Amino acid sequence: MNCLVQIREAQKSYTTTEKIIAEYILEHAHDILNDSAQELGKKTQTSAAAVIRFSKKLGYKGFSDLKISLAGSQQNEEENIDAVLEETDDLSTLIHKCCQLNISTVQKTYQMINEKNLQKAIEYIINAQTVYLFGVGSSAIVAYDFSQKLIRIGKKAIYNSDIHVQMTFAESMSPNDVAVFISYSGMTTGLTGMAKKLKSDGIPCISITQNSKNIVAKNSTVNLFVPLEEKEIRIGAISSRSASLVMTDLLYYGVYKNDLQDNKDKLLETKDLVSRLLK
Repeated sequence: MNCLVQIREAQKSYTTTEKIIAEYILEHAHDILNDSAQELGKKTQTSAAAVIRFSKKLGYKGFSDLKISLAGSQQNEEENIDAVLEETDDLSTLIHKCCQLNISTVQKTYQMINEKNLQKAIEYIINAQTVYLFGVGSSAIVAYDFSQKLIRIGKKAIYNSDIHVQMTFAESMSPNDVAVFISYSGMTTGLTGMAKKLKSDGIPCISITQNSKNIVAKNSTVNLFVPLEEKEIRIGAISSRSASLVMTDLLYYGVYKNDLQDNKDKLLETKDLVSRLLK
């Protein structure tokens, strides 16, 4: 994880005190590397306990662990790229902006990855009898793509683009299954209700959302976060889709690698079957 990216991307989830600590760290990243939690608490007019809680909220064992990650993140801080389209943009400018947007989104997605959470999510999918996928709008593309990948290696996966059909999945699910919610906002009507329902039923849930206080993530067993985009809606939808595809591809690779040779055989068998049926 890139600590600087992680701190910036989690801004919507911060309390007032956490915002003060986050802003100070982002502005004085190099200067605080030799500070103790107590010293940073004094500098931010908060407390050592608040600094430690902030560090743990980001997934670190404590402030010392955060500083180690922060030291390694200095050289990786990305440039602030303005990718909003303008009427005066010619085709060359459009191509450059789209390229930079995609590169920035993918880089930030990888820098935000929490490996422990990713590994937990992979294990849930491997051990699940059935993987149920939830997602609408641009997330539907990601959900469908992921379901097809899993099916081709013999993993039972169920997805339907109709949100009303997705709501009926709950009647068939058991604690031996796993739900994968793909929702950039984590606040999509229908998905929020499903997340609450499945949590109350004891169904393991994996969420892929932005890093914010959102209902889907709050009610999920494992959270995987994608970068927070505050661009134009037409740009944000592209970025969130790209970031979500990165995350589902990583889940797929993890599941595939778990039984490499068998999954290779299944892919070949699936390809051969499709070829024969199309003749």
